[in-house]
Amino acid sequence: MNGTVTGEGTASVRAGGLTRRGLLGAGMGAAAVGILAAGAPTATAGRAPRAPRAGDWAALARGLDGTLVRPGSTDYDTARRLFNPRFDGLRPAGIAYCARPEDVRSCLEFARRHQVPVAVRSGGHSYAGWSSGPGLVVDVQKMVSVSLAGTTATIGAGAKLIDVYDRLTARGRTVPAGSCPTVGISGLALGGGIGVVSRAYGLTSDSVTGARIVTADGRIRFVDARHEPDLFWALRGGGNAQFGVVTELRLRTHAAPQCTTFFLSWPWSQAAAVVREWQRWAPTAPDELWANLHLSAPAGGRPGSVRVGGLSLGGRGDLENRLDRLADAIGRPARSASVRTRPFMDAMKVMGGVSGFTIAQAHQRGSLPGRTPQGRVARESYAARSDFYTRRIPADGVRALLARVERLATLTGGGAGSVALDALGGAVGRVRAADTAFVHRTALFLAQYIVSWPDSAAATTVARHQAWLDGTHAAMRPWASGEAYQNYTDPKLRDWRRAYYGANADRLARVKAAYDPGRLFRHPQAF
Repeated sequence: MNGTVTGEGTASVRAGGLTRRGLLGAGMGAAAVGILAAGAPTATAGRAPRAPRAGDWAALARGLDGTLVRPGSTDYDTARRLFNPRFDGLRPAGIAYCARPEDVRSCLEFARRHQVPVAVRSGGHSYAGWSSGPGLVVDVQKMVSVSLAGTTATIGAGAKLIDVYDRLTARGRTVPAGSCPTVGISGLALGGGIGVVSRAYGLTSDSVTGARIVTADGRIRFVDARHEPDLFWALRGGGNAQFGVVTELRLRTHAAPQCTTFFLSWPWSQAAAVVREWQRWAPTAPDELWANLHLSAPAGGRPGSVRVGGLSLGGRGDLENRLDRLADAIGRPARSASVRTRPFMDAMKVMGGVSGFTIAQAHQRGSLPGRTPQGRVARESYAARSDFYTRRIPADGVRALLARVERLATLTGGGAGSVALDALGGAVGRVRAADTAFVHRTALFLAQYIVSWPDSAAATTVARHQAWLDGTHAAMRPWASGEAYQNYTDPKLRDWRRAYYGANADRLARVKAAYDPGRLFRHPQAF
């Protein structure tokens, strides 16, 4: 082993035995990514806890195949940052870029011995910032292999979504997943994984057939439907690094066909009709058709964007007929419309906002794991909340929703806000709620309320934007189901167990007690 520790005023240390391990990120929101800890882990039995000293950190580094980055390193400021600049104040004591499951085990042993809080990171997109913290960040972004045997893909926990798509589509296969190119696959999959082909192929978690995981006792386990089935059940939607650190996923793949993408927009005066007809049309469309609806406006400006977008895996002619019928029901043709057939990989780039980018450019810039020197994906300051809807929003609810978007005009300081509705149904709804930990099977669509602001915005600006977000979430209580998406981690949820997991919460708590009785993996929304 030949790893490196940098930082704390020390030179790079080369020693026989540095290991990198993959930890999986869960919950993301994300995006995106798993977390361990907002409290101190349990100390190793029989040993009095002692805060780690410089020599202890150096010993950890020598036991890793990966790199341990410490404060003082030239890489530290980059390594510690998450995707969202909101959390730039977090300063972990160390970031371990892990390369193997054994690295994960060493990190967890270190955390137990010294009572160091641990955060697990696969992409750094946690909406709550819980993929970092004051202690040890176990980062799996070096575990990125993607292989295909028959129709089963084996994917490292830190592989970025854009790379998963790229490597699988080169073989004519794909997995149902999200759109953000820099999200880590494990964080997405463990919390469910809603994406642009979910209605055709199901959630990302529905395609998971097995996982390699390091549990709190340090054991490296392989779980599937026959091996430790309760843990396997929990990992498909339970997410959030509650049960261990996943280092590898096995997923059933699907053919990667041609796609037809579409984008249509209407003037704001038609917003109520578009919302009314979209929610009748999108969740009940054939499985191969997925659509979303965006209502957006610049902060301090007039609402001006009502856009329906999506893609179809079916024929273009049938899609165009369905879009025409949608416009007829709305009562006005779209102001602008784009319908284009593309290869699957090109469609994923379009949906991810990186159309025209090379694969290398569809990353964050840098030389650390998960980044590329050519990367062009920028960080963004934002906050979001979510709702699942199990029934259509009636006319008074639509008026309330549009009023909230119009209220963005009262905000100052730049930025923007929006409401995004993503259609569900299809294959997602044909899995029973109890069959996996993901319980939201009867939802017609998922709503995300999101607001962003300039990275340099004053604290008062950020507070006003977040107040709009909370007010919008509160305004929709009469019509929303009360359930929320666990990958869009929401630290303000009071009854998060019911909102995320519903009737599955009790079983998840039992799995947690069985595999992590000392609650090594803890954060504000851990069982």
